[in-house]
Amino acid sequence: MMRFFATNLGEDDEESEAESVDNSTSVDAKDVGYDSICDMWFWGHADSAKEVPEAVPMSLSLKTAPLLFTDNPPFYQEFAKYVLCPHFLDKQAKGAKPGHGCPFLGGTAYLRHADVSKFLAEVPAQHASGEIERRNELGYLLLGGDAFPEPSRTLGLGNSVNDHRVQRKWFEHLLDPKRLPDRAGWIEEVKAFLASKRAERKFQVRKDVAKWWQQMLWKHILGETLSWEEASAFIKFQSQWLQCSITSLPASFLDNNPMVANLFGGIVKSKVWTLSELHRVQGTYRDRIKALLPSEVPSEHGELVAQGILEMFVFAGGLSVPQTIHCATSVLCNESLLPSPARVTEDNVEAFVYEVTRLFPAVQGFCFWRAGQRQVLSLNAALRDPAVWGDEANRFTLKDVNLYRQKHVGFANPAVSAPGKFDSKACPGYQLALDISQAFVLAVSCWQSSTAPGKPLVWWQPNKVPKPQGVHKKWFSDFKYEVQDWLDGDQTGENLLRGMGCVDLARLLYKIGMADAEDDRIGALTVKMGPKSDREAGVKLVACNAATRVFYQLSRKRFKELAERVGSLEPDVGSPKPHSKYFDLDFGEGNPIIRLPLGDSLKKQVRDKIAGLMGDVEGLMSKLLGSSLEDEIDASHQFQTKTQRCAAIMLCQQAFQRVGGDKPPPHSSARPDSYLPKAKAPFFDITTDESQVAIARCGMGQLFLRANDDPRLAAYGDVLCDVTCMAGFAVRSGFEKMGAAAVFKREANKWHITAIDWRHGNTIVKPSDTTWNHAKWVWRCSMITYMTAVHHLVQTHWLVANALSTSIRETLGPWHPVRRLLQVLTYNTPSINHNSALSLYPESGMLHRMSAFPYEELRRVFASGASNFRFRTWPQEYKDMTLPEDVKSKLPMFEDGLQVWSALYDFMAGYIGVYFKNDEDVTADKGLQEYWKFTCSPQYAQALPALSRTALIDQLTRGAFDVTAYHELVGDVVAYTTDPAGAALQVRPGADMADLQEFLQVNSLVAGTGTPMPMFVPSGEKGDEDWLCQLDLSKGGVHSPKHFEEVSSLYRTMMDRMREISQDVRRRNAPGGGREMPFGQMDPLNLERSVSL
Repeated sequence: MMRFFATNLGEDDEESEAESVDNSTSVDAKDVGYDSICDMWFWGHADSAKEVPEAVPMSLSLKTAPLLFTDNPPFYQEFAKYVLCPHFLDKQAKGAKPGHGCPFLGGTAYLRHADVSKFLAEVPAQHASGEIERRNELGYLLLGGDAFPEPSRTLGLGNSVNDHRVQRKWFEHLLDPKRLPDRAGWIEEVKAFLASKRAERKFQVRKDVAKWWQQMLWKHILGETLSWEEASAFIKFQSQWLQCSITSLPASFLDNNPMVANLFGGIVKSKVWTLSELHRVQGTYRDRIKALLPSEVPSEHGELVAQGILEMFVFAGGLSVPQTIHCATSVLCNESLLPSPARVTEDNVEAFVYEVTRLFPAVQGFCFWRAGQRQVLSLNAALRDPAVWGDEANRFTLKDVNLYRQKHVGFANPAVSAPGKFDSKACPGYQLALDISQAFVLAVSCWQSSTAPGKPLVWWQPNKVPKPQGVHKKWFSDFKYEVQDWLDGDQTGENLLRGMGCVDLARLLYKIGMADAEDDRIGALTVKMGPKSDREAGVKLVACNAATRVFYQLSRKRFKELAERVGSLEPDVGSPKPHSKYFDLDFGEGNPIIRLPLGDSLKKQVRDKIAGLMGDVEGLMSKLLGSSLEDEIDASHQFQTKTQRCAAIMLCQQAFQRVGGDKPPPHSSARPDSYLPKAKAPFFDITTDESQVAIARCGMGQLFLRANDDPRLAAYGDVLCDVTCMAGFAVRSGFEKMGAAAVFKREANKWHITAIDWRHGNTIVKPSDTTWNHAKWVWRCSMITYMTAVHHLVQTHWLVANALSTSIRETLGPWHPVRRLLQVLTYNTPSINHNSALSLYPESGMLHRMSAFPYEELRRVFASGASNFRFRTWPQEYKDMTLPEDVKSKLPMFEDGLQVWSALYDFMAGYIGVYFKNDEDVTADKGLQEYWKFTCSPQYAQALPALSRTALIDQLTRGAFDVTAYHELVGDVVAYTTDPAGAALQVRPGADMADLQEFLQVNSLVAGTGTPMPMFVPSGEKGDEDWLCQLDLSKGGVHSPKHFEEVSSLYRTMMDRMREISQDVRRRNAPGGGREMPFGQMDPLNLERSVSL
C-alpha cells in the first residue's frame, strides 16, 4: 500500500535553533488526548455532529495560486486546499447521503467507514475481472510517467493484473512473517540502532530512522548489508524519485538544457537530478536487487520483481514505516495526546501503534477507476468516523484492540483475495509495519542498558516537544532524541526521578503541573533553559532575568580543569611586599575593614568576562549592579507541585551538564559530566522528618545544635538546632523573615523531630499542623543562609583564608618554612576571594539578589559574622558545645573532625619543631612578628592570642583545618540545593520550595565550587601531584637537607594517618555504622587542600 505524499517531498532540513526551543502550549484537562492537528473536524463524513465552518479561508486561494502553473491546476489546487485546511473535505461532503460520495480531486470521494470498507472488499475481484483499473497513483496523488521506466511507465500499483500478480506473489513470499524477525527480534534490532547512536549522543528521528530502516529492509528482505553511507545515498535517491514522480518539469528542463546543468553543476544536482540520472540510478539499484532475489524467482520475472521491490523500498514501506515511527515517538513526547503517567508496555503497545496509525495514518487514500471515472476512498476520514470510533474519534485514546483488528482500514485491510490468487490490494507488509513500529516504541520508551560506574539510568529524551504540523508536513515536526545518562543518584532529588517511567521523565521539562494549574507556563519556560544538543554551547535562559543569566554563565566560565592549573601549583618565590590594590569589605557597625588583595589585570579580566558573557563589553556587570532587584515573580515561576519539583530537579541537572570533561582526582567532588559538584550524601527525599534528623545529626545542622534550655520548648525534647538568630534581620517586601529552631527528642539511639519554633509565624509548629512543611523549609533555609554568609563566606574565606594567603605573601620570604607550608594550603586563594567579593559582596550582586535581605541588612549579616568570629581549636569547639558528652561525641563533625585535627596538629607541631626549637625562636623571628599582625584581616588578628610557639602551632593547625575539613563542612551545600524543596537563601510566604530564579541562582553559586582542586591527600595525577616537594627548603640554600628529611618523615606519617582515618570514617558511614546518613565532609580523602568558591 502506498503512502500519501504531500508537498514536502525533499529531504527535511534540520530545524533552526529558534524552532528547537519552541514548546507547545498548555492543554486544558478536557482537551487531553485531543488531536489539535485536525481542529476538531472529522474530515468529511456527514455523520459528524460538528458544524462545518461556512467557508474555506480566502487566504488559501492566495497560497495555492502558484499551482496554476502545474500541468493539472484544478487537481493540485484542490489537493493543496485539502492539506492546508482540515475542514475543506467536510465542506465538500456536507449534505452527502450514505453510499454517495462528494466531488474531490477530479473524482468522487467516499468518506464513511462503511462505504470505504465495502468498496475495499470489492476491489480485488473487480480489478481481476477488469471492472475497475488502477493507474499511476500514490495515495491521492496522480503521478507522472516520466519518472518510471519503460515499458509500463507507472508505479507497480498501476500495472496490469498479471504483472501485479507476479509482483504480489513474491512480495508475500519475501514479507512472510516466518522469514522475518518477530517483535522480540525487531526490539533487538532497535536496541542495536539506539546503542550505535549512544556514541553520538543524539539522532534525528525522521532522518536517521529512515536510513536505519533502509538498512533493515535490505538486510532482512534481501540479505544484503547496507552501510550507513549507502543508506544515506539511497534516501537521497528516494527523495529525488519522489519529487520527479510528482512533477518532472525541473528534471526534464535540465535534460533538455544541459548547459544549465553544467553551468550550475553540483548546486543544481544536490536539489534536482536530471531524468537520465534518475533512470541510471534506478537501473543500478534494480540490477543489484535482481542479483539478490531468491533463486526460485523465474528469470523472466526477475526484472519485474526487482522493480517492484525497489518501489516498495522507495514508495511503500520504505516511506511509511519511518513516518509511523516518527508519529509514534511524537505522541510519546506529547502529554496532550498521551497523558502522564505514560506507560507503553507489551500489554498495550499494539493498541498504541494502532491508534497512532488511526489518527496519523501514513496511507491517506486508496484510488481506482471505474468506467473512466476516478473513485477516491478516504482512509483517513474512515479512520475518524464516529459511527465506528465513537465520541472519541478525534481523541488519542487506546481502544479495544479487537476494534482495531476488525475496523482499521489504514492498510486497506479489507482488500484481500483468496489465498493463492495474489489479487489482494491490502498492504503485504502490514504485520511487518506493526511489529517494527511496536518494537521501536517499546525500545525507545524503556530504560537503556548502562555499563558506566554506578550504573546510571539511561534514557532517550526529545530535544523539544514535536509540534503538530498537519499532513503536508508529515503530521509532526522533526526532532532529535538525545541520550541522558546522568541519573546515577549522586544528587539530592534524583531518586525521586528514578521512580518515574522514562517516558514521563523524558518529557518532564516540557509539561509541568498539567493537572494542578490552569496557566501552565513553567513548562513553556523551563524547556527553553535546557542545554543545546552539544551540551557545551551554553543554555538559553530566556525565562530568567539578566542577573540569573549572568550568574549562570559566570559559574560555567570560571570552571577550569585541574590540568589547566599545573603551572600555578608551583611555589611563589617572589619577595614579600604589600599588594598594590585591595578590595575593601566595609561591613559598618564599627567593624574594621577587611582587605582582599586585588591586581589591576585580575579586576579587569573578571569584569570584562562577566560583561562579555552577555555581549556588552562596555560593562554589563556595572549596569547590573546598579539595576533594581526583581523580587516580584510570576506565580507560574513558583514551584509548588510534585511534578514541578521533579521538573526542577531535572532542569538543574541538565542546565549544569557538561560532556568531555577530564576525569577529576579520585575522591574529588568535581565531576566530569557536570559543573555542579557531586553530593557526598544525597537525600532521597529531603523534606521528610527522617531527613530533618539526618540534617541535624550528620549535616549542616550540627553547627547549630545546643542543649534545650528554653522553657517554652522543654516538653518537646532535649536538643535544639537553633537558627533563631536569623529572625533578627529584616527582609525585603514579598519575603518572609527567617529564623527557626527545630526540637529533637532522643530515644535510645534515635532522634525524632517533634516541633519547630517558627519565629515569623510566632508559633510552635508540630508535625500534625498544616504549616509543618513550611516550618521545616524555613528552618533549612535559615541554616543554609547563615552557614553560607557567615561560616563559609565571611569567616572561612574573607577572614581565615584571606589572613593566611595575604600575610605570608606580604611578610614572609619565599624560603620561610611557614610561607612554604601555607602556600600549599592557600593555592589560588587571592583570586577566589576576589571573585567572591566582586560577585557576592556588592549591592545588587549575587548574594544580595538571591537572599531576601535589603542590602543594609545583608551588611549586618556580614558584620555579625565578622564581629562574632572567635579563634578556637577544634577540641575547644567540642568542649564548648552545650550538649551531653554521649551526644556530641557521636556528632560526625567531632567524631571524624577530632581525628583529622589530631593528625594535622601532630604534623604542624613536628614541622615547627624542625625549624623553631622553642618560644624564643618563634617570637624572635621578624617575619613571624609581621605575619602575626594579619593586617588585612583585623578581626582574625584580634581573636588570636599573643605569638608563641604553642599559639603558632594552634594557629597553623586551625588554619589548615579551616581551609580543608571545616571548609568542606560549611561550603559543601550541593546536597541541599539541587532539589527546589531542599534549601534556599530566601523564603516566600506560603511557599515550601524555591522559585525558578532563586533555584537557578543558588545552584549557579554552588556550581562555582564544582571546579576540581588539588587534594590534601594527593592522588599523584596531573594537577594533583604530591605536595611534599614544595616543602623542600634546602634548594634555597637557607636550610639543611636534613631538615627536609625530617619534614618528609612527618609528612608520610601524616598521610598514612589520614588514610587510616578515612577508613575509620567509611566504616562509620557504612550501613550499620550508627549514622542516619553518611558524613564525608571530614573524610581526609575528600579534602581539597585550599578553599574554592
